[in-house]
Amino acid sequence: MSDDTTDRRTPTRREVAHLSNEFAVVRVSVDDTGNGPRLLVEDAETGDHIFLSPLELASLCLATPEDREDWIRVGNYRDERRDRSLGAVRGPTP
Repeated sequence: MSDDTTDRRTPTRREVAHLSNEFAVVRVSVDDTGNGPRLLVEDAETGDHIFLSPLELASLCLATPEDREDWIRVGNYRDERRDRSLGAVRGPTP
């Protein structure tokens, strides 16, 4: 007779990195509690977190430098977004 607890898969979370610089501190873990493995990225200061699937991680690799520039716009800088579909931003014509 088998024990019920041995038949259940125990969710695991394994920390793989603790990264910091002068701007941020994050913990990166591999999380197995979803339908498949994914990364858990946690802001050590605020506790905010995000789960990233393999598809989301692959899309990060395909992002342009302009896309990544928009991602880091936070706080007062968040409203400084511009519509890039119209081309480069130009000043007023003299």
